[in-house]
Formats: sequence, C-alpha cells, structure tokens
Amino acid sequence: MENIKLNTLPVPTFRWLGVNFADKAVQHIDAPSAEIDFSDGETVRIDVRDSTHINADVPDNSTGTLILYCDADSEIRLSGSINVGAYSDVKIVQIFNGAASTVGGLRIKAADGASVRLVQLFIGGGQNISETDVTLSGYKSKLVTDIGYLLSDNDKLDINLIARHAGKKTQSEINVKGVMNDESEKTFKGTIDFLCGSSGAKGAEKEDVMLLGDKVQNKTVPLILCAEEDVEGEHGASVGRIDDELMFYMLSRGLDEQTAIDLLARSKISSVISKIDDEQTVKRLDSELL
Repeated sequence: MENIKLNTLPVPTFRWLGVNFADKAVQHIDAPSAEIDFSDGETVRIDVRDSTHINADVPDNSTGTLILYCDADSEIRLSGSINVGAYSDVKIVQIFNGAASTVGGLRIKAADGASVRLVQLFIGGGQNISETDVTLSGYKSKLVTDIGYLLSDNDKLDINLIARHAGKKTQSEINVKGVMNDESEKTFKGTIDFLCGSSGAKGAEKEDVMLLGDKVQNKTVPLILCAEEDVEGEHGASVGRIDDELMFYMLSRGLDEQTAIDLLARSKISSVISKIDDEQTVKRLDSELL
C-alpha cells in the first residue's frame, strides 16, 4: 500500500480547509485496458467489477452513449481516456453503486463543435474518489455535466471536476445535486479554467446540497481561473436542510418521517437520473434504490 495525493486542486487554497487534495492509501494495480468502439447512435453498457482503463475514440460527426456501471465488492480503480471527434455528440454515464471504495480518473478531449454530456451518480457506500478532467480544445465545443449523490452512514466522497476551456466560444455547464445524511463526508471541487485563446467562452457551475444529518461534513469548492479577457464565468451553491413546513405537510398526509425523508432524498437526484435517458439502466437503478 502507498499513500498518494489524488484530486489535487489546480490552484491550492488554505491548507487548513483540507480541500487541496485527497490523501489515500492505495495498492498499485496494473489495470487492463478496454478499447471501446463507438458505432454511430450506439449505446455501450459496461459493468465494471474490476480495475479497468477505458480507451475510446469517437469518430467525427457521430453520436453515442457510454454507460459505466461500477458495482464492485472490493476496491477498484477506474480510469479512462476519451477523445470526441469534431461535431460529434456523446453522452458518458458513470454510476458508482458498489459497497467497495472506488478511485476514478477520466480524461476527455473535445474537438471542434463536439458536444459532451457527462452524467455521474454516486449512490454506493465506502470511500469514493472521482476526478474528471475535460479539455474543450475545439471551436464551439461544449460540456454539460450533471452529478448526483446520495450519502449516508460513514460514506466519504471526494469529487474533482475540471473544465478546461482552450478553444474559442466553448461552453461548460456543471450542475450538482446531492443528499447527505448521518455522518457522511463530501468534498466537491468544481473548476472552470479559461485558458489563453478561449475568447468568447462561457462557463457556469452550481451545487444544491440537502443536509439530513447533524454530523455531516460538506465542503463545496467552486473555482474559476481566468487567463483570457473576453469570457464569462459564474458559480453558486445552495446548502440547506428540509423545510419544516414541507415535512409537516408530508407527515400530515400519513407518511412516517423516514418515508418522507427517503422521498425527498430521491426527488433531489431524480433530475440527474432522468439525464441518463437509458431505460435499461434507469430500471436497474430503480430496483436498487427501493
């Protein structure tokens, strides 16, 4: 086992905040590589139960969906490199639903006019670390990200998402919704990085967190870096607890408190689940979230 630093923040902040990196003891694993061939309009579904490295090249002017469903019993590492060709439209779905801890690292590069839709859902236990680095290198390339999480017990989650704007008139949109209960801990680091040459680029990020437990530890770290003048960036966060009037209304309709909490928690990430837009995967999630 070796202690390494993961999910490093592009520009470090005060050390005492504990968000500059995730320190984790990991075992060196030679993960086998899997080559993904995208056929136009195809949905590729992969169950990930062992450490894996994904390689994929999306051809120009094509569409496709890649669904990576992580459901492992022991700790795994999932990494990947995806190149999205010019004027292609690809959706990448990552679902983490195992009892074991997962270390994820995904690199995505988008060419001219490419559109990348990223959906990530964290509903398993253990300690999950996820880093996604997206480079919008092409003219008018676009990233739309939807992230959802349901944390309970002693779950720990560290997410590091970096949207690098390198091309002109590129766009990024990052939406995060989550629920934290019991003694769970979560850090979300969302970075929009406007590089030199990204004039006309726009980026926005927002996180909405529902706190159900009195002992949860939530850290939200929005970051905008700018090396170009003609750009637009915005970020925001909303963190709160269940509205007392809403809870009273649900209890007055005959629901017990735990059922009401479960319904509210599920509704918080339902919009993220709907973004998956794959009936087979959504049915699988529905059966496991009951």
